[in-house]
Amino acid sequence: MTQTIEIHSKLTPLNRFCKKYDLVLFFVLSYALMIVGVLFRLILGPIFPEFLYWIISFWSPTISALIISGLSGGWIQIKSLLKGFTRWRVGIFWYFASFFIMLGPLLIAIIYILFGGQSPGLAAGLTLPILLFNLLYTFLFGPLSEEPGWRGFALPRLQTRFGALNSSIILGFIWAFWHLPLYLIEQRIALYIFIPLVLVISILMTWVYNNTNGSLILTIIMHFSFNFDMGILVGDLGLVPPMILYVGGSIAIGIYLIVVLLYAGPLRKLSRKKDSEMPWIS
Repeated sequence: MTQTIEIHSKLTPLNRFCKKYDLVLFFVLSYALMIVGVLFRLILGPIFPEFLYWIISFWSPTISALIISGLSGGWIQIKSLLKGFTRWRVGIFWYFASFFIMLGPLLIAIIYILFGGQSPGLAAGLTLPILLFNLLYTFLFGPLSEEPGWRGFALPRLQTRFGALNSSIILGFIWAFWHLPLYLIEQRIALYIFIPLVLVISILMTWVYNNTNGSLILTIIMHFSFNFDMGILVGDLGLVPPMILYVGGSIAIGIYLIVVLLYAGPLRKLSRKKDSEMPWIS
């Protein structure tokens, strides 16, 4: 009995420390895991298993969120973090709002083709199994691997201190720069396009998140829609040249953001709901 009390008393300072600095610890650990994964990949090359690189790097926000939640509040905090996966009854409008990130650029691609634009065409060697695998990869490594961390863990805590719009911008920059090490591994969208796009998507995600009682399902859909445009629509299917999609898609998403900001409600909430109904964490 005495031994159990001693063990718990030793753990209490760690729990308190993790709870007090949960956001800082989460961001530091997320970046650290990403950098470690990329360094292993760069140094060891093909010797380092690619799947392990994917897990360490792309899943670092969710892994970090689970670790810090566990250290700061145990299973109660972990369950609270994952509760967003149960919030799917939110109204059809919010599903459409989340998928619009995909539909807008897709519409631009269709218009481009109808008006005689030249498409790059399918990626070399693309087959249906490869396309299905890439769709699964796009879902697992990005939307599912990041959202429990960025939106499930960080966003509610940021909003308590800074409000919705400011939190979206702060998180948007952190989220964008978290991707920087990946540029050492592979060719990616230019940063001058990527960073503004991520900031816009971050604000739109907060709007959806706050109006769906913190639904991670909806933010995962929105994240998937964004990645689908970049990876599948341009990369695999080659429906439209990358720069045409980036420029046209940016304009479409920018207009979307303006409409949302005009009608979403107070900028500190991006919602017309009461403060008591906001998915914030104090």
